Amino acid sequence: MAGDDRVRAPDWLSYGRMPIMIVLALHYTPFVILLFGNALRRFDSQLEDSARILGARRFTVTMRVILPLMRPSLVSAIILIFAKCLGEFGVPYVLGMPVQFELLSTSLYRNISSRQTGVAAVLAGAIILIGVISLLVDARLVKEGKRFVTVGSKGSMNRLSDLGRWRGLATSAAGVVFLISVAVPLLTLFLSTIMRLPGVFSADNFTLDFWIGHDLKTVALPQGILLTPEFWAAAWNTLWIVGLAATTSGVLGLLVGYIVVRTPVKFVGGALRQITFFPYLVPGIAFAVSYLSLFAVARGPIPALYGTAAILVLAFIAEQMPYASRAGISAMMQLGKEPEEAAQVSGAGWWKRMIRIVIPIQKGSLATGVLLPFISGVKGLSLVVILAVPGTNVLTTYSLQLVDYGYQQAANAVVLMVAAIAFFGTLLGQKLTKSNLAEGLGG
Repeated sequence: MAGDDRVRAPDWLSYGRMPIMIVLALHYTPFVILLFGNALRRFDSQLEDSARILGARRFTVTMRVILPLMRPSLVSAIILIFAKCLGEFGVPYVLGMPVQFELLSTSLYRNISSRQTGVAAVLAGAIILIGVISLLVDARLVKEGKRFVTVGSKGSMNRLSDLGRWRGLATSAAGVVFLISVAVPLLTLFLSTIMRLPGVFSADNFTLDFWIGHDLKTVALPQGILLTPEFWAAAWNTLWIVGLAATTSGVLGLLVGYIVVRTPVKFVGGALRQITFFPYLVPGIAFAVSYLSLFAVARGPIPALYGTAAILVLAFIAEQMPYASRAGISAMMQLGKEPEEAAQVSGAGWWKRMIRIVIPIQKGSLATGVLLPFISGVKGLSLVVILAVPGTNVLTTYSLQLVDYGYQQAANAVVLMVAAIAFFGTLLGQKLTKSNLAEGLGG
């Protein structure tokens, strides 16, 4: 309905606790699938086959065999997503601040912005403490899960199963999840970018001004975003800064996985695994504040990096190492020592073995170790909201500025471009490397 008669959703559904919970749940569901699915693929299918030979039905096998053995991996995935939500900033900021609903992350940002450093330090410490406890619980659960090498005598769950009469229900459920989490939000965002007034579907309300308009009646956005130099500068910064950081993280993650799995000193492997994963549990804002404090002034031979792209690259590499290291560790745990030992017997050194054997075999996992940080970095806001300055703006900080100015339609257009870069960048990476992102992240 037009004018003041338009139907509006209640505030409890539009802002605050409920929409934040829904959005975060939909957003992190794929990560649970990646974490739990990779562990499930390494499950010994001979156990399932043995139960069926003894006459157990599919439901009984699932409840009595598969789920009990997979419980540590499932609970571990839930704990890790819980820890990640602690530092989530963008969703609580956009959906919570209009109704003064705060989480620890938004409260931390508000105290940093108002220069209440003492309160901010306490909040950051509380979030980090909760994260550390989550990490310890996860480490305990990981010890309970048995690891499997892909090449060996054990079976694999990576096979097709006939769903039978449940096929229709499973397909419908997947379709509903896709509609709710992808199709409807993207369609809503797109419609909002071509409407002067949201929810008014009259012909004269549609416009392309927020994309390619000229001489708009706005102070900070006189043209559509595709004609705005600030947008293209932010897009270029996003591509090269995040791309460089993601590539470096992927290579380092594979090396970490090699050391963790191959080192004969268990303490070194365990310590390196936990150290590289720890940034996952530190909220992005607190992580950014620590980098700001560390590099705001010159320290010895290292110049002051604040205000440069270098600080963003370094912070992105450190923040994204958990994704890359987990992909690298999972990949190396599935690679037996036999190929390397054969090459070593033939006289190949460590570097040659890495270039000629390990990297070619693990190119799919290496691609995953690059693509996951790339996706996370392109859409990330918690880290760059503190470290980015006008000269190093990325698309997420640029969209947040538009939100603060009140230009919601233009901000939504920038968000759509972020989604497009993440999607087509991932698609191109998978095509070039012939990899499948869904098979990547593991414990």
